[in-house]
Amino acid sequence: MSDRDPVSPETRRQRMKVGFIGTGRIGGNLARLLAAGGHEVLLSATNPAGPQQLADELGGSARAMPTLDAIAAAEVMVIAVWWEAFGEIAQQYGTALQGRIIIDPSNPITEQNGEVVALTIPDGLTSPQYQLRRLGSVRSVRTFGDRVADALLTDGQRGQRDGQRTDMRYWSDDPEAAALVIPLIRDAGFIPVDGGGLAESKNAGDA
Repeated sequence: MSDRDPVSPETRRQRMKVGFIGTGRIGGNLARLLAAGGHEVLLSATNPAGPQQLADELGGSARAMPTLDAIAAAEVMVIAVWWEAFGEIAQQYGTALQGRIIIDPSNPITEQNGEVVALTIPDGLTSPQYQLRRLGSVRSVRTFGDRVADALLTDGQRGQRDGQRTDMRYWSDDPEAAALVIPLIRDAGFIPVDGGGLAESKNAGDA
């Protein structure tokens, strides 16, 4: 079932606390969109200078804090790190993340000698299935990973300014978790479109 309703006062959810692990290209731009959409963003990363700089840019709707504090306070967590770094996130914060709703925008790519290189996902799994295996008992929603960071920000801002909204697909095996993420997709300036379960998910650039 696809959810294509436009934003309206009736469908807009109340302000949410959205935590971030990673405030780089995707994480930073998604935080900008969600802050503009009326949500509180709790920013964390390995290097605290990045979250603090972004919090200063965004003002009162954003706070920089240690990752464990962000996990404890947030209603939804965005893990916006390189695909290969999910293993390290699981080692450091896996216990705290158990049972939490996670937005996974990651794609199975890395950089080698300045070039983007695709990674092979083991065991015939899709990317979010494999990341879920790494993280354990989290409530995973795969979304916000279907376009490059600049396009994410540009498309979202256009939608937020009452311009033409583009589709943003999401995938999850947890309907209740997906239902909480759908308003975030709307408030970020997109039309939420149900892509199905994690086994049906696509990566950036896939048809």
